[in-house]
Amino acid sequence: MNSFKSDSLFLAFAVVLSMLFVSGLGGASVMQILGYGGMNLSEVILHEELNAARALLAQQGLGSLAIFLVPALALQQRWSRVEEPATPALPRHAAWSWRETVLAWTLLPALLPALEWASGWWLQFLQGQEWAASAVAQAETQSGWVERMLFLPHWGDKLLGVAVFVVIAAVGEELFFRGALQRMLRARLAPWVSVLASAALFAGFHFDLIHAPFLVVAGLALAWIYERSGRLWVPLGAHVLHNGITYVQTQIEGPGSYAAHVVANWTWLVPLGILAAAAIVGALARK
Repeated sequence: MNSFKSDSLFLAFAVVLSMLFVSGLGGASVMQILGYGGMNLSEVILHEELNAARALLAQQGLGSLAIFLVPALALQQRWSRVEEPATPALPRHAAWSWRETVLAWTLLPALLPALEWASGWWLQFLQGQEWAASAVAQAETQSGWVERMLFLPHWGDKLLGVAVFVVIAAVGEELFFRGALQRMLRARLAPWVSVLASAALFAGFHFDLIHAPFLVVAGLALAWIYERSGRLWVPLGAHVLHNGITYVQTQIEGPGSYAAHVVANWTWLVPLGILAAAAIVGALARK
């Protein structure tokens, strides 16, 4: 059995096992504590009280742990047990410094105005397509669920929201899509192919047609940052920063902002952000 197939099977097994234990047993415990013992998630969603939203938030965090973080950590541990794993780490850029790290971390924030504007127009296009009607309806329903989780009133809910949406989601996805999948692909394919494949998998695994442009561009940026730096903590930090900015922005805009799907107006920030992102990419590419 070749190393790629062996790593793939191990990762798939780790995902299944983690989902059974982390999400399964943990989810059942959360439901019991919050008063929804014996109910599945689709039944809890129908309840309007605050504890139902807390159950959704806890399940969101457990799902990220089970599907991404724990399996990726298991694979990293597997690789660390041998001196020369069949799937080596990405080559490190010898001249990489904190200046390059700061530049890399500003790439997604620079692109954010353009991505929000493009996502709004993409949604408008989808709303006029019959083939996308079910996907649009499902996305709007899911946005309503997320809205309930984002605007819980207690400060403890806010801390849990930051932990789930900002930290766990970003760290888990980077360890999984970059630290595991991109590393596996990079060892066997051309660098640019592994970047494209990592971005495609990142966007596809979200099963979110509405935010596809956003996810594709963000996935490309994070995969390229990892390829360029050779250091996993660089895209990881960029992802945490991006999630933190969007979380704070949503909180400032208030209830109704996440699920509204309002088209962002074209402002001077859109072309300025694109020019800034191009300058950042150019500066990092020259290193």
